[in-house]
Amino acid sequence: MSEIQENPFDGWVTIQEAGEIVNRNQATVRYWATTGKITAHSIGSRGLQLVNVEEVKDYSTNHAYRIKATKSEDEKGD
Repeated sequence: MSEIQENPFDGWVTIQEAGEIVNRNQATVRYWATTGKITAHSIGSRGLQLVNVEEVKDYSTNHAYRIKATKSEDEKGD
């Protein structure tokens, strides 16, 4: 009988999934990975990348900043 092994991908998600989890565009998460802010691992030959969801959450919360939306001219009122 073979031994049950842990899933080596447990806690790792695609860049798209990570973006959805932290409410960021996937291009932003991909930028973090490309610039070494978070760890990403390529899987297969199609360019699929996995990132650690906890690392993404931590970076998004503690290190990345968001540009605050400004009111458009239509919303400002006179």
